Amino acid sequence: MATEHLLKAYLSSLHPALMVDANDLSSLLHATDHGTRAVGVPVTRIKTLGVVAAYKRCKALLPKELTVNEQVFAADLANARNGVAHIGLHDAGEARQAVTVCFRVVGPLLKVLQAEAKDFWGPYEALYEHLLEERADKIQLGLTIKLTKAASDFESRYGSLTGAERRLVFGAITMGSPSFGQENSERYDCPACDQSGWLTGRLNVEWANEHGEIDGEGSDDPVLVLHPGSFSCLVCGLLLEEEELDQANLPLEVVTERDPHPYMEPDVDLLYEQLSDR
Repeated sequence: MATEHLLKAYLSSLHPALMVDANDLSSLLHATDHGTRAVGVPVTRIKTLGVVAAYKRCKALLPKELTVNEQVFAADLANARNGVAHIGLHDAGEARQAVTVCFRVVGPLLKVLQAEAKDFWGPYEALYEHLLEERADKIQLGLTIKLTKAASDFESRYGSLTGAERRLVFGAITMGSPSFGQENSERYDCPACDQSGWLTGRLNVEWANEHGEIDGEGSDDPVLVLHPGSFSCLVCGLLLEEEELDQANLPLEVVTERDPHPYMEPDVDLLYEQLSDR
């Protein structure tokens, strides 16, 4: 509940309409300051988004800050919540995972909202820090295992090849693209075998200055930025996801060379002015 309320607090900070059910007219009227026209429906009965839908909207608006996969967020919360709500039972492991997922979402949201973490967590601040440290250790251990296995597989597959043979084989493998295509992917060197792999994630139009700094001083040039959620290498078989990318020193945002304009939403005010002048 705390996570859901914080997600809606962020959406409301942009505009109250962002946290209500888009299919419910009365709720939209209340959220857009036209509540007097919502006949028979008081403000106390407005329909807001569920926690999963609220997270989906927030993640779309904060791709750099919210790194938890949408499916993971939905599954982990639903598993823990439904057992308690519907049959009064809970699994300690699922509950712990759900709390950890919520902590990973709450932390970035507090920073965006410029809220004091200690005021939000109160007596639970120590638990929050402990679970995050515990997760970081677990991620680092899992990453080390993955990198070691990928490097070992690489050596067993290609160790006997000459330099020329390796160049030929690696060239043929890396010429291909991952099964999901290149639309939302960018090439990047693999941390296990140094060959060319693929970063894949969400594309977002952002603004950069003449030095290529995103959201820096004088940022007025649109650029198409990839916010990776996974990395895969077709040569050694390495697959990294979410927080493993940061632990492996892979970039969390990549400025692509593609034209950002096809990905930009139309400027409604500009279109209105143009139509009005006709």
